[in-house]
Amino acid sequence: MTMALPPNLVQRIPAIIGRRKAAIQYGPIGIDVGSNGLRLVQFKQSGDDVELSASALVPFPDEAKRSAKQARALIKQTFRKHGFVGRDVVTCLQPEDVKIMMISYLHKAGKNDEELIVQRIAERVDDDIQNYVIDFMMVRPQVKDEQERSVLVAMAQHEKVINYLEYLREAGLAVKVLEIESTAIHRLVSVKHGCDHEANLITVSMGYARTYITVLSGRRLIYERDINFGEQQLIELLCKELDLDEHEARTMLVSYKENLATDIGRDEQDISITNALYSVLKPQFMMLMEDINRALVYAASETRGMPVEHIYLTNLVATWRGIENFIDSLIDVPVSVLLPFEGFSNKEAFQSDIDPRGAVATGMALHGLTEVG
Repeated sequence: MTMALPPNLVQRIPAIIGRRKAAIQYGPIGIDVGSNGLRLVQFKQSGDDVELSASALVPFPDEAKRSAKQARALIKQTFRKHGFVGRDVVTCLQPEDVKIMMISYLHKAGKNDEELIVQRIAERVDDDIQNYVIDFMMVRPQVKDEQERSVLVAMAQHEKVINYLEYLREAGLAVKVLEIESTAIHRLVSVKHGCDHEANLITVSMGYARTYITVLSGRRLIYERDINFGEQQLIELLCKELDLDEHEARTMLVSYKENLATDIGRDEQDISITNALYSVLKPQFMMLMEDINRALVYAASETRGMPVEHIYLTNLVATWRGIENFIDSLIDVPVSVLLPFEGFSNKEAFQSDIDPRGAVATGMALHGLTEVG
């Protein structure tokens, strides 16, 4: 036997369902194609609460990188298995495909700033800038006439941008925003500190061959520099100095997940091995410290002497065992590894995804859900 619903309730059901759906807003899916696979993150928002909704790290074979059809099948399967909603994504080009530079120019009354910026870029690039997609962000926007204004410029070859966007379209995705890694990490750090914070912070993203040092002052990104420093150079040095093969060197610098699981029970021999490895690498890291110190000086000069409160480590080298304590011993600013999901609701459901390499995808997934953008 069935019972009919009251007519007035039947009429109200669409509105009730609509309000329920409207109460939960799913953000875009942050997608980062990294050396360790395809990383995806999505948040959902209800009121002021931003909650982790889905996360995945899946192998992304070369065949899928070359074939949008294969990528489409893999992504579709991942979305279904891990509960991703929609197909809007925020993503970024690979670091090696993006050139980042800081430029300065004199702000002049009656002159178009964009024309001056393009002119300065053309002076710095040994190529026709018509071949590039160029974006920029004002670092020092409020200046008087005839004063120097600074701009952070990101540029990538036009052909590579178009090919990547077309590849993602054929893979079944709708690209909402194509941004740079530092913008995503800036958003993540700003959310963790509160969008109204005014602290000076530094992020150090140590990748395979390049490292990006970024200074954040409150909600402003005021400095970025990329340097020739990364896991590749460090591993090569260990292999040369200690007569190791690459696999042995990587194994001795265990992953961050293994570090969390074993740190408490590490014996003295294990600690001494780690210390020996870092003693070999210390000269390389001291060169990195010189660049970080330049960033510290720049931050103080731009913010009337306000010191940097914290340095966050992220990306590939941030997964190394003991890296946090080692770098902390080299500089007089508190240092910690940036854990992407720390501080968000529902993080407990994704404890297997705490790898600091997920910071970029996490920051991209926050696009549109925060005041930072």
